[in-house]
Amino acid sequence: MTKNEHKPVVVISVALLIFLAMFYERLYDLILNPFLRSAFTMVSNTAEIVAVMLWCVSVRNRIINKQICRYLICVGGLMCFWLFIRAIKWYFVSNFDDVTRYLWYMFYIPMILIPLFGVFIASSIGKPENYRLPGKWKFLFIPAFLLIILILTNDFHRLAFDFPNGIYYFDDNYTYNIVFYLNFAWLIILGSTFVITMIVKCRVPGSRAFQKMPAVVFICATVFWIAYYLGFRGCDLVAMDCLMITLLLESSIQSGLIRSNQKYHELFEKSTFAVHIVDKEYNSCYISRSANNLSKVTMMKAVNKPVDVGNTRICGKPIAGGYVLWKEDITKVKELMYKLRETQEQLNENNELLRAENELKEKKAKIDEKNRLYDRITREVSVQLKKAEGLIQKAERTPEKSKEIFAKLCVLNAYIKRRGNLLLLNEDYYFINSKELEYCLYESLDNIRLNDVYIALNSNCDCNMSVEYAVLMYDLFEETVELLLHDMTACFVYLNCDEQKISLRIQIGCDKVIDKTILNGVRKSEFVRNIYIEDEDATIDIELDRMVKTDA
Repeated sequence: MTKNEHKPVVVISVALLIFLAMFYERLYDLILNPFLRSAFTMVSNTAEIVAVMLWCVSVRNRIINKQICRYLICVGGLMCFWLFIRAIKWYFVSNFDDVTRYLWYMFYIPMILIPLFGVFIASSIGKPENYRLPGKWKFLFIPAFLLIILILTNDFHRLAFDFPNGIYYFDDNYTYNIVFYLNFAWLIILGSTFVITMIVKCRVPGSRAFQKMPAVVFICATVFWIAYYLGFRGCDLVAMDCLMITLLLESSIQSGLIRSNQKYHELFEKSTFAVHIVDKEYNSCYISRSANNLSKVTMMKAVNKPVDVGNTRICGKPIAGGYVLWKEDITKVKELMYKLRETQEQLNENNELLRAENELKEKKAKIDEKNRLYDRITREVSVQLKKAEGLIQKAERTPEKSKEIFAKLCVLNAYIKRRGNLLLLNEDYYFINSKELEYCLYESLDNIRLNDVYIALNSNCDCNMSVEYAVLMYDLFEETVELLLHDMTACFVYLNCDEQKISLRIQIGCDKVIDKTILNGVRKSEFVRNIYIEDEDATIDIELDRMVKTDA
C-alpha cells in the first residue's frame, strides 16, 4: 500500500471515531423512534469497530518492525473487543443481570492488557527491525492474567467489587475492594511508564526539540480525562478511550517514532543516489533526482550483468512488478585495481629476483655441501691417499714391479671408495644394514686377491647397526691388511652378528714368520679382544658389545 492509499484509511477511521465518540449520546437523544434508535445504535457501534479494524489493517501494511506491528494489532483487537462487549452490554442484554454483570467485568480485560502492550510498544520504539524484547518482559503477563481472573471471578470472593444491596442490584450500588485498587495501580503504573517512555523518545535525536504530534495528543488526553472525572461528561467514554489510544499510537507513526513505509516517494525523489524503478517493459516509473535516462538495451543488460559506463557501473535487480536499476561510482575501484596491478607487477619482479637469488643460494649450498663432503672424505682417508701417491711414484721409478704395485694400489682404492661410501651414508642415516659392512669387506678382499692371495669371506650378519660401528670395524680390518699385505698368502674373514654384539675374526697366512710387534698398533684398540700370532699365521678377533638394533 502506498502513501496515497494509507492516508484515506487513517483519516476516515480517526474521523469516524471522533464523531461517534463526541456526538453519539446527543444524536441518540434526538432520535425518538425506538426502531430508529436501535438502528442508529447498531450502525454506530458497527462503524466504530470497523473504523478500528481499518486502522489495524493500515498498521499491518505500514509498520516495518514486525514486533511493534504485532503489538499494535493486539491493541487494535482489544479495542474492537472492548467496543463489542460494550455494545452487547448496553443495547442487547441489559435485562439479563448475570450476563450484564460479567460483560461489565470483561471491560477490564482490555483495560489491563492495553497498557501492558503499550509498554511493550514504547520499549520497542527506536530499536532495529529484528529487535525482540527480552524474555523477562513476558513475566508481566502473570500479574495481568491474575488481575483478569480475580475480576472475572468477583462473584465468588467480592475482592474487586462488593454489593451492599445484593448482587442483583450491582448496577445501582457497589463499593471497591483491594483487587480494584490493585487494578487501578496497575493502570497508573503502566500508563505512566508508557507516557514517560513516549515523552522521552519524542525528543529528536541530537537536539532539545520534541516531536509535536505525540506531545499534543498527550496533553489533549490528559485534559479530557481530568475533565471527565471532574463531571464534564457528554460523550461515550469507551469510544473516547479507544480514540485517544488510536490517536496516541497514530501520532507516533506519523511523527516517525514508529517507523513505517510511508513518505518513501519523497525520500526517493530527494535521494542523492542515481536509481531507476521500471516496470516489466522497462518503462520508467520512478527516477531519483540525480539519475540520468537509460536506454532499454542498457537496462536489459544491467539486469543480467553490471554494465560499465566510463567510471560508473549500471546494476539492476528484479523486484515485484519490474526492476530496480542504480548507478555505482567505480572511480576509486578502478584506481585501486590499477594500483593492485602495479603492485602485482612489482611483486612478480621481486618474486623473480628472489627465485633467482634462491636458485643461486641453493646451487652454492650444494657446492658447499659437496666440498664439505669431499674435504671430510679426504681427511678420513688421507693416510691411504698418501700411500697411493707413494705407490704411483714407485711404479714410475720401477716399471718392472708395476703389476705388484698396482695390485696393492687396488686394495687402497677399494678401501678409499668404500670408506667414502660409508661417510656419505652417514650424512643421511644414523643406522645402516650390516650388509653394507659385508659389501665393504667383500670388495676389499676381492682386490686383495690381485696380490696372489687366497681369500674367503664367511658372513652371518643381517641386522641394523650404527654407521659409526661399521666404520670402526672396517678401519681395523684395513689397518691389519695393510700391515701384512706384503707377505700375505691367505686371508679368511668371519663376520657374525647377533642382538648383543658384532664380531669380526681375521685369519691371515704369510710366507714367512710374522713379527709379533707388527700389530701393536692394532692391539691398542679397545675393541680388539685377541691377537694370536704363531709363526706364519695370525688371528685377530674384533668384537663390539654395544650392538645397536632398530627397525629403521
